[in-house]
Amino acid sequence: MARKKEIEVEVRNGEEVADAEQTPTEDNQEELDNSAVEAEATEDESDKAVAEDAGESLQDKIAGLDDKLLRAAAEFDNYKKRVSRQYGQIESNATGAVLKELLEIVDNFQRALSHTDENTTLESFRDGIGLIFDQIGGLLTKYDVTPIEAIGKPFDPNLHEAMMQVETEEYEEGIVCLEMTRGYRQGDRVLRHSKVGVSSGMAKEGAAGDDEKSKK
Repeated sequence: MARKKEIEVEVRNGEEVADAEQTPTEDNQEELDNSAVEAEATEDESDKAVAEDAGESLQDKIAGLDDKLLRAAAEFDNYKKRVSRQYGQIESNATGAVLKELLEIVDNFQRALSHTDENTTLESFRDGIGLIFDQIGGLLTKYDVTPIEAIGKPFDPNLHEAMMQVETEEYEEGIVCLEMTRGYRQGDRVLRHSKVGVSSGMAKEGAAGDDEKSKK
């Protein structure tokens, strides 16, 4: 009987041992918890490192774009300055060419004046001035500068500048009947508007009657 109790005790003790082996101790549980915390910390650090790398990469890209933008702006500014200098040089060369040809006309005027004496007739002087005037006309034509037609043309504010209205039977109302200063244009660009007088048509009878009564 005692032997049977010992066997039961041993069996029971064996179960207890087995249960003890299967049930983790507090130390083992703490180790497991610590391992889990360390794994989570390692994962967080890894994610943080990846985020930092991505952030640095984005900052590098932004810095690169900023640098490209600054370079492009500087190149465009240099391009504008270069084009402005080239345009100024072209304009200066063109102006110089016109002035050079104009100086030749000035020389001709000086020659005409210097050769004027008591023996010079009005007719010969007029012929000389006419030749110089033709030379000026040739210079204007060379650079596509032409006079604006005014007399007998309908008033056009794009070409004409009205200085006064003129009562006349010769031209209908709104027609240019007087040219005070001739206008010029170069191609389609107006250099100077013609200063003109515009016909207002015939005087109205009522107005004429009033004038006569006022005179009486």
